[in-house]
Amino acid sequence: MPRSTTAGAMMLLASFGCQSGEATETTSDDVSSSRETNSVGELHVEVFYRERMLLPPTAILEVVLEDGAKMDVAAELITKKTMPLNTAPPYRVTLEYAPSKLQDRGRYGVRARIENDGQLMFTSTQFNPAFGADGSRDSPPNDPVQVLVRRVAGRSETRASSITGTRWVLQKLRGEPAGLGAGGQAPNITLQAAELRVSGFAGCNQISGGYTLDGEQLSFGQMAMTMRACPEGMDLERDFAKALEETKRYEVSDDVLRLRDEHGTVVAELKAGSS
Repeated sequence: MPRSTTAGAMMLLASFGCQSGEATETTSDDVSSSRETNSVGELHVEVFYRERMLLPPTAILEVVLEDGAKMDVAAELITKKTMPLNTAPPYRVTLEYAPSKLQDRGRYGVRARIENDGQLMFTSTQFNPAFGADGSRDSPPNDPVQVLVRRVAGRSETRASSITGTRWVLQKLRGEPAGLGAGGQAPNITLQAAELRVSGFAGCNQISGGYTLDGEQLSFGQMAMTMRACPEGMDLERDFAKALEETKRYEVSDDVLRLRDEHGTVVAELKAGSS
């Protein structure tokens, strides 16, 4: 082999060996940060709650990725995202973050909260690891990170005291006297504040289900009914169930509860404690 060719090959091998050595020794923070400057990590999150209720269209969800490794110190924010809520849960959110912000000793978790008109409605109450079982960046991302948010006391509960815990007995449907159901019993409902449950008598069958209450807004979830067939009260039951289904807000005056639909029309009137 000519001397020039041999020398050139040796220089090329030396250059390649130097580059290979640098690639296997990239352990410094500076080198790691430079590699990750333009990279973006993604974390998929699902936020949900257990209550059977829909949120008002003005509700806002905030999801945060933070480092909670340091005791007695506020968690360090890595990234956060806010979004309006116009669908039913679970709410799916993709958090984008810079991997360079993650430290080897960090313990990374996801936190979420839901607000409406500046009032906190739901918040997460436990650590939700973003990576593996303990939130360490050495573990793969949890896909998705599931975050349970719990309902907190607020304006809804304060307003709820005006109608909860009372037996409301049906008087009128769409402005007409409702009459009595099977056995001469009037349809009635009772809203239970603690469980956000409604129960009562629809005209023939017993009913139960969930409800949502926020300020003057009131809506009922799908009702479960017993399966009796009655010689009387079936038409009344159907009409009362439809009125509950259409209810979007309410008002109370002189011990009378008026249920209104989305257009403001009174679909049912009920009186407190009447038989």
